[in-house]
Amino acid sequence: MAAHTAGLAAHGVYPFGAIPRADNDLRHQYVPFHTHLWDLQHGKAQGDLLFNWQSGYGVGFLGDFFTYLTNPFSWLVGVLPRQHAEFSVYLVSLFSIGLAAALMTVYLGRLRPGSPWLRALLSVGYAVCGWGVAEGTIVPMWTWGLVAVPLLGIAADWCLTGRRWVLGSLLVALCWFANFYTAAMATLATALVLLVRLLLADTDWRTRGRALWRAATMAGTGLLLAAPAVLVCARANQRSQPTELYVVSVDTDPLTYLSMLIPGTHPGRPAPNIYAGVLVLLLVLALPFQSKVRVRERAAWLGLLLLTAVSFVLTPTAKLWQGGALPHGAPFRESFVLSGMLAMAAWICLAHMPRPRALLGGAGLLALLVAVTYDRQPVNEYALTGVLVGGAVTTVLLLCYARGLRRPARTGVMVLLAVSVFAGTTYAVYGNAVVDDPRRRGPVRPQTMTTLGADAHRTLRDREDWPATRSDAGPDIFVTNNDAMLVGGQGGAYYSSYVSVETARGLRGLGLGQAMGGRHLWPAHDPVLRALLGVGTVLEPAGVNGVTARTVSAPPLVTLRPPGSDQAHGAPEDSVWARRHAALGARVYTVPPLSHAGGPAAPDTGRGFALPRAEGEGPEHWTAFTSRCAPGQRAFLYAPDLNATVEVQGTARREGFFGKPPAVSAPLKELGPVPADGRFTFSVRTPKDGQLLPPDALGCLDQAAFDAAVAHLKASGPTRFTTGGHSVEARLPKGSTGTAVIATTASPGWTCSVDGGPARAPISYHGLLGVPLGAAGADRLSCSYLPEGLSAGLAGTGAGALVIAGVLARAGWRRRADVINSGFRQGTDRPVRRSSPV
Repeated sequence: MAAHTAGLAAHGVYPFGAIPRADNDLRHQYVPFHTHLWDLQHGKAQGDLLFNWQSGYGVGFLGDFFTYLTNPFSWLVGVLPRQHAEFSVYLVSLFSIGLAAALMTVYLGRLRPGSPWLRALLSVGYAVCGWGVAEGTIVPMWTWGLVAVPLLGIAADWCLTGRRWVLGSLLVALCWFANFYTAAMATLATALVLLVRLLLADTDWRTRGRALWRAATMAGTGLLLAAPAVLVCARANQRSQPTELYVVSVDTDPLTYLSMLIPGTHPGRPAPNIYAGVLVLLLVLALPFQSKVRVRERAAWLGLLLLTAVSFVLTPTAKLWQGGALPHGAPFRESFVLSGMLAMAAWICLAHMPRPRALLGGAGLLALLVAVTYDRQPVNEYALTGVLVGGAVTTVLLLCYARGLRRPARTGVMVLLAVSVFAGTTYAVYGNAVVDDPRRRGPVRPQTMTTLGADAHRTLRDREDWPATRSDAGPDIFVTNNDAMLVGGQGGAYYSSYVSVETARGLRGLGLGQAMGGRHLWPAHDPVLRALLGVGTVLEPAGVNGVTARTVSAPPLVTLRPPGSDQAHGAPEDSVWARRHAALGARVYTVPPLSHAGGPAAPDTGRGFALPRAEGEGPEHWTAFTSRCAPGQRAFLYAPDLNATVEVQGTARREGFFGKPPAVSAPLKELGPVPADGRFTFSVRTPKDGQLLPPDALGCLDQAAFDAAVAHLKASGPTRFTTGGHSVEARLPKGSTGTAVIATTASPGWTCSVDGGPARAPISYHGLLGVPLGAAGADRLSCSYLPEGLSAGLAGTGAGALVIAGVLARAGWRRRADVINSGFRQGTDRPVRRSSPV
């Protein structure tokens, strides 16, 4: 922990340095999850563990909780003030690293007895491995994977010795609850190491079989106990918006792969981050020459390292490590397990105290490794300097240690070796931070957690009208993926791997902007969408670094639509305007035809106007379009796939559209008021080929019609309604018919009942959650949310608990029987109590 911290401090990375103001647009998206956990712990969140009203205009939360917040150290966020949540996230990584080093020190002693101090030094290299520095600390919940490898290894060791089956099962459950994603990788790695140990064990196959059976039942019972985390997240992943945007390749050049063994390397393109310190690397390279270790043991461990390394760069086995599909981010997220195996192999070498010939052989291979990889991109100047100096110092110290020195000298060498490991680890962290963007070396201190963020949080709290209407941070101040959780309110900013298809597509169909193929939702930009989603308060910039809250006209969270009101009302079929008219139950837009008005030609393809790629910046590269609307109406443009700049004629107003299908969908944006002559003209300039401007892209909002529609929804809404953590209840006007619409999406998990009747799944009312009230009319509405997979998961936990209870009861019965039988064997009718081996 000290070495990792010192490396960050040396480079002035948070929390030891400020982030330049120009970098404030970069955020750490997991800090808001932790502020939401703080709110839950202190009873100040809108929602509970099952549902989150503060993001994406209402989304399930349990999957996010299991994925992002169940690292046990995440709960420390509740101890610190809310405004220091980013420091809590830093501590998640730091404490996970420390615990991983401690547990690996214990586990190495189970592989082979030996000095705990030497084991600790190898464990330092593992805990601050390349994966942990370059990837794990960026996604703090993953750092529990560093803990899971030795923790599951200890449980597997108990299978070999026939001890502590119950405790081992609980450790398996802990790892899977804490982070099931990395636990799955650590479990597979533990199984491989266990197979190697069984093959090397001097025992019969029957004993090996019993050990495997204990391991299988231990893992199975642990998974049963952790079933809610596994099943809820698996079901949420099945329901999530797909993001198959490109093909991920795991091909890695062999020399580049070898270069990643050198501490401090950082690849320009994805490659396995596997280094685990100079001491570990030197001893692994010395293992082939270590004659004190049996040949078959050396072959087994080196074979395990080789096969595991190769499995990362073969697509079928890489998918196995990743749980069946390659991720769209870093494709080598399992790298930490190889770092753990390197530390284990290094200990097998060091526990037998290698002779000078073996150490020199390892040093020679290290020199050869540097010679063949020094010019590869991942090997930067810091890594090269560190491995050369560290390799030489470590080799000399190990040679001295191997000479059989007496205690004072031996202790001195041990101290110097510890100093060398500390310095080398610190230098590797520092070098990696310099080569890579320094802001990635820890949670970036977001602008939203500074004074501006505190003002925004306080302002939204003061103006909050929940659940009557929502408060939204809006799109104009904050750009963190999850600002809504961080600054409060019930807005739209949200990123998660579990955004459902229904949520992503429903909101996109209403004109909401999205990124990452629909897994990153943006706040609503325009008044109609805000009204549909019940947003009554919006944050806006005020002055240089201030914010203010503006109240906007919005209906309540629950509204009623009379039968037959969901019609397109004059808008082109299947357009965003038609969907909004149907969802609102009123016609508020005019959708005029567009015509080419000047500039480069833009032929009408039937699907839209084909825009030419601009070759320069001048006005001759802008294509003009015109249309007619009623004077004074507000013109809006919706072109979700467009990547271009739009300029309104006669004004200095420009709007950027950054569509990039299928990854990014641009939101509907306002262009300005229609002039007095009713002719609205705008120009488009695009830097890319293949851009189309839809023929129905322009819509003009009739403000009076919109105000009347909102007023009607307010007047005809429920007489009273309440929201719980994951529920909505409403008292409706007597005999209400049609459809009750709740301003959230019809994501899977909702069930609703009318007048206390049977619970049924709601419908998608043009993207929103709709509940048909029936022709007879209704007075009451009740909806609740239950994540899919939770019931089955809890049943699994119950089954696992029964298995544990059965094993404990059987063990107690056997101990009692042994005591009674022992007493009878000694010729007395009173049992003789004997100490239990447990």
